[in-house]
Amino acid sequence: MGSMETQVNSGFYNCKFDVKGQCLDASNGFCDLLGYDIEDLKQLHFNEIFLPEAADNPFILANRITSPEFREFQCEIPAKPKSGPPIQLDMYLVLVRDASGSPDYVVCHCQPADNADEGEQLDDSVMDPRFRLLYQHNPLPVFHFDTEGQFIDANPRFEDLSGYTAQELRDKTFAPFIAAKDLDRVWRYFEETLSGETREYDITGITRSGERREVHITNFPLITNGEVTGVLGIAQDITDRKEAEDKLRESEERWQRLVEDNPQPIQITQDAKIIFINQAGVDLYGAESVDELIGKSVYEFSDPDQVDKIKRRKNRLEQGKPVEEVLEHKVNCLDGEERYVEIYSIPTTYKGKSTIQSVIYNVTDRKQKEQELMKSLDEKKMLLREIHHRVKNNLAVISGLLELQAMTTSNDSVIDTLRESQLRVQSIALIHEKLYQTEALSDIGFERYLKELVQAISNTYNAGDTDVTLNYDLDSFTLDLDKAIPCSLIVNEVVVNCYKHAFKDQEKGEIVLQAEVDDSQLVLTIKDNGTGLPEGFDLEKQDSLGLTLIQTLAVQLEGEVSFSSDQNGTAFSLNFEP
Repeated sequence: MGSMETQVNSGFYNCKFDVKGQCLDASNGFCDLLGYDIEDLKQLHFNEIFLPEAADNPFILANRITSPEFREFQCEIPAKPKSGPPIQLDMYLVLVRDASGSPDYVVCHCQPADNADEGEQLDDSVMDPRFRLLYQHNPLPVFHFDTEGQFIDANPRFEDLSGYTAQELRDKTFAPFIAAKDLDRVWRYFEETLSGETREYDITGITRSGERREVHITNFPLITNGEVTGVLGIAQDITDRKEAEDKLRESEERWQRLVEDNPQPIQITQDAKIIFINQAGVDLYGAESVDELIGKSVYEFSDPDQVDKIKRRKNRLEQGKPVEEVLEHKVNCLDGEERYVEIYSIPTTYKGKSTIQSVIYNVTDRKQKEQELMKSLDEKKMLLREIHHRVKNNLAVISGLLELQAMTTSNDSVIDTLRESQLRVQSIALIHEKLYQTEALSDIGFERYLKELVQAISNTYNAGDTDVTLNYDLDSFTLDLDKAIPCSLIVNEVVVNCYKHAFKDQEKGEIVLQAEVDDSQLVLTIKDNGTGLPEGFDLEKQDSLGLTLIQTLAVQLEGEVSFSSDQNGTAFSLNFEP
């Protein structure tokens, strides 16, 4: 920031301060008057330059500078030079506001008090030079009327605003520059100013080009020798601010209508207290009116077990940190009802305050239906487990009966037949036991089941002269009940045949189970290192019960089966879509 221009008339000086009194700038003449360099002045406060004990010091009077009523201030005040005795100054201060209307800085125009005293003896015709500095350098438009409302003078900023030169304005009244809707009111304020009162008001002004501008006016009486000889005025173009305020007001009104008529409950909270809520929100909380909810904390309505969670979410929203998009919790309403809600919240500003806006969805009906459905599902799961448990038990009874039947005969062929049937029943019973144990009640982790099934067969048949080792190479996969039972029966038949026929005259044997899932196909392979299949073996021409079962069950699976044999043993393959 450069220094302010040198004073226009000898004996007139100016300086600038922020609204806290810190010096921002000063003219060369002001610096010379007090014997300071400009950079030294910028380090000083108003009360370090002017004696603070002065009764009318504006920076001593509490809150005077930034009060809404403050526009200008005139006082006589002693200044402290860098050296030497105090200098009595006559000072005129003008507050400049920014585009939003907030106090920005203060401009001070001053001259030695003895010059001012001389000025008091001048009549109105020569008073203008005394204020020439104010006209020329004031950042706001300034004007001077006589008692009839005719322009006497105006500064360059007023010329810019009106589109007229000061010369063109002279001898014109202000009436042509005022919109018709405001003219009566402006005349009334003008007459009140002539009676000695200061007036502030907003008007719509009309420029030379016909453009309409919104202007804030401050009028104060010009008093010479104890009489009002005219009116001095300061104008501030507030068109942009007014337009912004109008747009903001329109936006707020649209928002208000949208929110109030919204069928979804909407609330705004500050520090968890409700400061706005629409009618839908009133209905949700079971209240009779908006007033019944305003000022209440949302924690009063929240499930006590979830209050800490809600507080953490509020704190994160206030700090601008990310949160889960939706909060679901239970609301204890004023009408005694419990309602489940989903809340979507964002940080926002409401009436100049940092707040949280929330849209609330009543999901009570959905929650109740979900609970009813879950209860029904739990009941069905319990019923299905009970059914599978009873089926398994009944199959165990059948297996026991077959065991008893085998114990009553000495015919080895009959015993083998009963044992094979017993294993088939046990394989189905094992399936139901797995279903009873699983949560899904539909799919079975089949690779674990296969190991248990083959181990059960091994426990039955591995008591002979051959020591058979079991090895597994199984991918993880599941099967539903319709495929698990036929698949398990096929495995049962093949493994039983391995034990019965593959290892004759061998001390050791090996059975390998492999399962590979690839491209939605399950390939199940069972290999042994036994003697192999009889020469000329043809699966299609076999009529044994076991092989007939294998082919029948493969058709049920919509799969394919095959046998192959060589000097290393026999391999069985089952291929189907799991």
